[in-house]
Amino acid sequence: MRFRNVSLAAACCLLPLFPVSADVLTMKNGEKLEGTILREEGDHYVVEVQVTERIRDEKLVPRAEVKKIEKLPEYEKAFAAIADLSPAPELLSKEGYEERIEKLKEFIEAFPKSPKNSDVEEMIKSLEEEMALIEGGAIKFGEEIISADSYEANAYEYDALIAEKRIRDAVGRRDFLGALRGFDSYETRLGTPEGHAGLSSLMVQVLGAYSTSIAESLAGLESRLAARVSGLARMSPDDRAKSQRALDAELSQLAERFLQEKSERMKWITPHAYHKESLEEAHRQAAAEMTRLDQREPGPEVPLAELYRTAWEKLQAVSDEDKKLVLEDANAKNLPEAYLAKLRGRAGLPQE
Repeated sequence: MRFRNVSLAAACCLLPLFPVSADVLTMKNGEKLEGTILREEGDHYVVEVQVTERIRDEKLVPRAEVKKIEKLPEYEKAFAAIADLSPAPELLSKEGYEERIEKLKEFIEAFPKSPKNSDVEEMIKSLEEEMALIEGGAIKFGEEIISADSYEANAYEYDALIAEKRIRDAVGRRDFLGALRGFDSYETRLGTPEGHAGLSSLMVQVLGAYSTSIAESLAGLESRLAARVSGLARMSPDDRAKSQRALDAELSQLAERFLQEKSERMKWITPHAYHKESLEEAHRQAAAEMTRLDQREPGPEVPLAELYRTAWEKLQAVSDEDKKLVLEDANAKNLPEAYLAKLRGRAGLPQE
């Protein structure tokens, strides 16, 4: 069964937080369409359907092909929109918890007599309990809530795992620039964790894809600029003047951002399809990073996570002189400064 769209440009609009009552149309061929019947036009129903979380569209459905229509209560559709707010995803911030809780409370306010309210109240309670732990320094990683004490005792390992996951997630979304920036931060803060070799290999693949994308964008720049000029030429004088001013303003902003990122010596500047200098710089940066990774000699493997964890444990009940030895050993083995600082705080030695 194929449904015909009403003009998408005219029909698409922002949805309210909770949708209006929904209808389920069961077709004679067994297919089902969920939406809201807005009206009848001749031998068709005009049905409003949700395209994305915040966008809706209208479809024309032949009445002769509809077997039956069922009305869903308003709260059912509204509950479906919030049902996945709990449990919370891993690494969610306090603000993220607050946003989810607020949406759940809005459901109860909108549907005070809904039979779903007891479920929603349980969801709110669960999120509030987790949020209290997060506020106290805990983190949620995977399905586990890691207490503040456990995190501090294993901070290097958890930070490395979290950073690696975020990089791999960025690659999965094909956010290559985000992955490369994440890898730079990963190396700067963590040095060479146990997962570094695997991530380095992944970054080589990412660099290949990123470089190809930038090269293709550079190669097509002249044709894109020519197409833009051609499009402007077809406009009325007033429209052309307005569009040209907007394009000039955009180019000025791009140039300003490029110069700002260059002045800050950003390892990964932001390329733009219509800004040649940023594309050329991005291509150069990718080539330089590829060379660096190809030429890097693997150093001696030091299990930094274990080094940090052991030092943290030793610092609990040893003399000040032994604490100094523990800190000196961690420093000699190149534990990154951020984690040496945590150990110094744990040691609580007087300032010399």
